[in-house]
Amino acid sequence: MELIIGLAVGLAVGGVACWFVQGYRSKARMARLEGRLEQAATTNDIMETAKRQMNETFQVAAGQALRNNNELFMNVAKESLGRTLETARGEFGRRHEQFQSLVKPLSERYEKLAPQIESLMQQNQTLTAETGRLSNALTNNRQIGSWGEVQLRRVVELAGMTEHCDFVEQSTVSPSGDRPDLMVKLPERRTVVVDAKASTAAYMEAQQTDDEAAGADALNRHAGALRTQVDALAGKNYGAKVDGALDFVVMFVPGDQFLAAALRANPNLVEYAMGKRVAIATPASLISLLWAVANGWQRYRIAENAEAIREAGEELHRRMQSFIERYQRVGKELESAVKAYNLSIGSFDSRVVPQGRRFTQLVINDEDSFNPPDTIDQAVSESRYTGTLPSPEDQCDQPEARDPHLPTSEAQ
Repeated sequence: MELIIGLAVGLAVGGVACWFVQGYRSKARMARLEGRLEQAATTNDIMETAKRQMNETFQVAAGQALRNNNELFMNVAKESLGRTLETARGEFGRRHEQFQSLVKPLSERYEKLAPQIESLMQQNQTLTAETGRLSNALTNNRQIGSWGEVQLRRVVELAGMTEHCDFVEQSTVSPSGDRPDLMVKLPERRTVVVDAKASTAAYMEAQQTDDEAAGADALNRHAGALRTQVDALAGKNYGAKVDGALDFVVMFVPGDQFLAAALRANPNLVEYAMGKRVAIATPASLISLLWAVANGWQRYRIAENAEAIREAGEELHRRMQSFIERYQRVGKELESAVKAYNLSIGSFDSRVVPQGRRFTQLVINDEDSFNPPDTIDQAVSESRYTGTLPSPEDQCDQPEARDPHLPTSEAQ
């Protein structure tokens, strides 16, 4: 027990002694550590001071370098920009001159074209107004009729059928007031009656619509209107009312396009009209008809003047025969004159010249100064035709007979 207590007391005393020793060591260590801390703090302060100084020095150096670099960059940039601007100014000047060289002719042309453009605009406005009036006219029945008559007159003038000569316009042929637009006079008191019909309202409607079905319906109505006009014209019976009229009447449609559109809708329209003794004519076909009539008139006048031509031919034949006889007498007289002249020359040579030469030799001693005139050796030409001209009756009775003295066409 005592041993245990002694051990416990010894342990306690040893622990206290160790604590004191350890405390002393700890204080010495703490002192050393505090010294190191103070030294580290001092070193840190020195380093912070150096760092601040280095930062300040670096900032000053960096600022100076940056300012120097900025100044150098600005100088270089100014020089480069100046050169670039100078080059750009020169290039801009050249481009401006080139642009002006291109724009100036255009400006001059525009100045010249401006009045023409203004004129075209005015013409376009006028054309628009005229087109509107034409469109209204082509849908107005009264104006359409007047337009058809004007077209008919133009066709007649183009064909050379002058007014009041081969045709008569707007003649009333019956008490009922039936009046064709044109009566073309034929030879032997015959007449072709022409009536202008222009129903274009449905045609214009078909041209203005974009609906295919509506356009087809309008063309059908247009063809129906022309067929109705054919029936109405056939019912007027001009052949019985106009003296010398042929047994058909011409219905003038003032435009080929109107008839073509109607035929697209009704291909049998022309055959139907011919069955009604109505001939549908457009400007082209009517001009051909009038040309044929004009040619017929020309041939008729030639035939009508055949008697006068025959009488003129007989008179010409008599005068030519008289001229030939007198001309032959002139030839004979010329032949007699040549013979008498040559005889006179012979007498002159044999009787006058010797005595004249003797006289000149005695007076001026020159035989050659007295020369006789030359004789005429050229005989008078005779006509190859020595007979009489054949009479016109002989030529008509014997068309193949030819006088052997007349030259042939090959010789001519």
